[in-house]
Amino acid sequence: MSRIISRVGQCSEFLGIAAAWMYFLIGLMIAYEVLARYLFNAPTIWAQELSQLLFLWATFLGISRALKRDQHIRISALESFMNQNTIRWLRLVTLVFISLLCLLVVIYGSTIFWDSFVRGRSTGTMLNIPNWWSEAVIPAGFGILFLQSLAEIAGQFKDGTT
Repeated sequence: MSRIISRVGQCSEFLGIAAAWMYFLIGLMIAYEVLARYLFNAPTIWAQELSQLLFLWATFLGISRALKRDQHIRISALESFMNQNTIRWLRLVTLVFISLLCLLVVIYGSTIFWDSFVRGRSTGTMLNIPNWWSEAVIPAGFGILFLQSLAEIAGQFKDGTT
């Protein structure tokens, strides 16, 4: 079990690093677009659409790393009034809620992605990118987040913190 938890954590770390590189590429694409448009009066047809696609993938692939590192936004003002056991139980409840939400998003997101894939829908822009390219990241990202939340739950029980 600890090997599976470790593998999920490694996957989340890798995807977080990949997401960071995607953000870097987005910056390069947008910088190139600005230079091409305003310096050379030759805008690209690809920079905006590809940067939006990369932005989606980077965001949804990076969320599992944020959970692994406990870096999601949270309101900690009330924690000073709680004991450690209460904080641990609230974290467990939160992780269970995240798991259930991820499961729902994976189920419904997969049907949307599959429908676009089967029907061959596309963006209708000059690049005419298939819609499923951007829709596939929702079930993929939330699927990985689901696995990471399960690993976090198992880690809490393994450490004996609940």
